Amino acid sequence: MYSKILVPLDGSPLAERALEPALEMARTPDTEIILLEAVQDSLAAVPEARYPVPVREAYRSAIVSMKYLRDVASRLRAQAKKIRWHVEEGDPIDAILSFAHNENVDVIVMGTHGRTGLSRVVMGSVAEKVAVTTHRPVVLVKPDRSTLHVQRNAA
Repeated sequence: MYSKILVPLDGSPLAERALEPALEMARTPDTEIILLEAVQDSLAAVPEARYPVPVREAYRSAIVSMKYLRDVASRLRAQAKKIRWHVEEGDPIDAILSFAHNENVDVIVMGTHGRTGLSRVVMGSVAEKVAVTTHRPVVLVKPDRSTLHVQRNAA
């Protein structure tokens, strides 16, 4: 049994696919589900840009994330009695790994975006990098074909 389940989210329906398996894994009322979203400066991956993001924009991103996680948590309260959420600032991979370590979670359950080919090489995979870096169990939830098709057409 698990006592702490970490579910990293990014606001996408694909990431939210991890919620159902996390709820299934939370079999006891004492199991806590922790929702996490990392808020990253959009230019943080390009340090050469050296463009400081206005503090107002950073706060706005954090507030949007807080509202989103609060809403997801309230939707899940009927199924999971112990649920909380947290927003971290920084790179998603580092934020997930650091949070998982600091909270000593038992398992990380996260959705993948189903990227393949060049898009996967260019964009990378947060889920894959978390899975190969952590010593904790990681459950990766793939998108089904219909969700993947809709997401690709929406872009």
